[in-house]
Amino acid sequence: MIWAGFAYAAGAAIGHSCIDASRKWASQRFSDRELVALVALLDALLLSSMALLSGGFDLFSLTRLDTEYVAALLVTAAIKALVGFMYQRALHVSPLSVTVPYLAFTPVLLVFTSYVIINELPSSQGLMGIVVVTLGGYFLALDHPAEVEVKKSDEPPGKIVSVLPLLPWNSSKACDKVPKFSTDGDGVVLDLSEKNSPPVAIPGGNSSWWPQIQWEEGTLLMLGVAALLSISNSLDKMAGHLAPSLLNFAALQRGFTAVPVVLYLLVTSPKSFSLLIHFFPVLLAISLFEVVAFICYLKSLEILLVSYAVAAKRSNVLLSVLIGRVVFKEKIWRRLPFILMMVGGMTLILLA
Repeated sequence: MIWAGFAYAAGAAIGHSCIDASRKWASQRFSDRELVALVALLDALLLSSMALLSGGFDLFSLTRLDTEYVAALLVTAAIKALVGFMYQRALHVSPLSVTVPYLAFTPVLLVFTSYVIINELPSSQGLMGIVVVTLGGYFLALDHPAEVEVKKSDEPPGKIVSVLPLLPWNSSKACDKVPKFSTDGDGVVLDLSEKNSPPVAIPGGNSSWWPQIQWEEGTLLMLGVAALLSISNSLDKMAGHLAPSLLNFAALQRGFTAVPVVLYLLVTSPKSFSLLIHFFPVLLAISLFEVVAFICYLKSLEILLVSYAVAAKRSNVLLSVLIGRVVFKEKIWRRLPFILMMVGGMTLILLA
């Protein structure tokens, strides 16, 4: 039974990697509000159709909904609407391999929120696995010093050394000026600006160095997404147990999520709804990925602790980083050890 829960979580992980890649691709062709609203509308229509066909929307179940269920439903729908805009904006402004790893923080935050909301607490080994997965995601998200090819020089200290910078994928903002290197007698120091920026030591010198998190709009937004999801994930499990059926909850939540974002698009850009006709296959594909991933995720919550289910689902970080390399040509090779770290953390959770 436990393995079935992890199988559903794996299905959700694969679905979310497909969502990340397809939304990243679509962000170059749609505005954030168009993509969020139109996909949310299709999500609601697809899940409502499935609920109607399965009997999840019969009159009796809709008129006798538990008050606690309705409250959890509305809160999760509101959070998902806000998260939709934040998530899409993050994918729009930053590479997949920079933003998506921050979602790995959600399982650790869930240790606290799930205990407060639904009184769940993982075992010590499971908790260790969650921590290892999150650390792997953290290191994946770090911005290491720029990769450069430095030509050796016998010039005296202070002399500018000839270099060939190998610009990283996120260098558009950081490299407004051409990097300059000067010898200091011990190592090589990178001077990104002439006056204000402190020097950053390059590996090879004897100065201490540590990779820094790249605080940009996309990463900050994705951190906010991780925090909000740590709340909504616990409420998802609570509402799923109170709901008449899984499809009843899925359809109603996505329906309530779609209402504000669709109305916002209707008021601000009504012509955007014509995109449903011109790009229907693309939008439908994204919606199908989301529906499948959401159902797999809810099924995993029926079997696993919410922190385990979300940690397993967040293994999609590994797939999304690899997709970022293959599809969007992002540099990931120095991140491979941290990908393996996340795999090790997932193994600990499975053994727990």
